Amino acid sequence: MDKPLIIYLDIEENDMYSGLDAISFVSQPATEISWQTFAVEDDTFNDYPKAASENACRAIKYKEDNGSDCGTRVGWTRASQLCGREKISVETIGRMASFNRHQQNKDVPYDEGCGGLMWDCWGGDEGINWAIRKMESIRNQMSKHIFQSDEKRIVTSPIMVAETPILRYHEIFGKYYVKFSEDTILKMMKKYFKENKINNVNEQHDPKKFIKDVYLVESFIVGDRVTSELYPDLPKGSWVGSFYIDDEEYWNKIKNTNEFTGFSLEGQFIEQYEEDMINKKFSEIEGIINSNMSDDDKEIKIKTILNL
Repeated sequence: MDKPLIIYLDIEENDMYSGLDAISFVSQPATEISWQTFAVEDDTFNDYPKAASENACRAIKYKEDNGSDCGTRVGWTRASQLCGREKISVETIGRMASFNRHQQNKDVPYDEGCGGLMWDCWGGDEGINWAIRKMESIRNQMSKHIFQSDEKRIVTSPIMVAETPILRYHEIFGKYYVKFSEDTILKMMKKYFKENKINNVNEQHDPKKFIKDVYLVESFIVGDRVTSELYPDLPKGSWVGSFYIDDEEYWNKIKNTNEFTGFSLEGQFIEQYEEDMINKKFSEIEGIINSNMSDDDKEIKIKTILNL
């Protein structure tokens, strides 16, 4: 299967419509942009328990010795990965954790049904419980934001992370990723300050929910001159910011509830890219329709363009 498209986004420094409009306090950054800050989908892991591998190997051996129509190709691929101690992606770990929904069938003997066999394909109790814990750890890192003392009322978190895939999905051309380079992030930060937007803060990407008495008081780019003790693993070129929360009621809401878990960007740059991509794909489709190729070839090419 082809890898998803990865696009580097950039801005025009002199274009008033390019760059950030605001920084939003959000409960789930994935509502607009999924910041995969500490565990990107390119990361892989093989620190799952030895027992998870043994469970998967046992399931594979049973199938080899006895044959089985149970499960799907995905399930048996997962068993092969775990048995071979291969590194697995964050997405795969998430699927393992989700397989917990089948736990009611896990005690079915191999020779009496598929429940126990497929449970072991996905790592059994040890593998699936590990995946659940691992995903919780990953989520905690992805949404991590550090609170300082009540007296300071400052919250610190990455605003942009360099070279980190951000998952996007469009109904026409499907799943793709965007990245920001070090240079682009620096340009966006400088433009944000030059346009005096540093106090443009809202809730959940709703411009009508402007947050008053919240101020950006610290901003830096991770690099040779500055590192982040709070986030030591941030890639070089990442943008970190600290906001001072002057309003006590709002500070208590941020500190004591899960209504907000971090920062998210607001701007027209991604939406503009999607519009440009749609126009390009429609032009390609129009060219195919008006070509002299056969109807079957036209259908194949159009489906390829639309990721169908």
